[in-house]
Amino acid sequence: MTGATHYTRAAIVLHWLMTVLIVSALSLGYYMSDLPLSPSRIRLFSYHKWLGITILGLAAARLL
Repeated sequence: MTGATHYTRAAIVLHWLMTVLIVSALSLGYYMSDLPLSPSRIRLFSYHKWLGITILGLAAARLL
């Protein structure tokens, strides 16, 4: 092999952004699982869903 593969700055930023979002979504989901049904749990569930949609969109952008 003659040279190392270098990723673009955008690919690196996208990778770490997705990492932070995935860890956040997992942490939020774990925290929510023990909460009783309340308006705050519903709001956190909404945040969790939007994090998932954002992660899906970023994953699709990465594939393109």
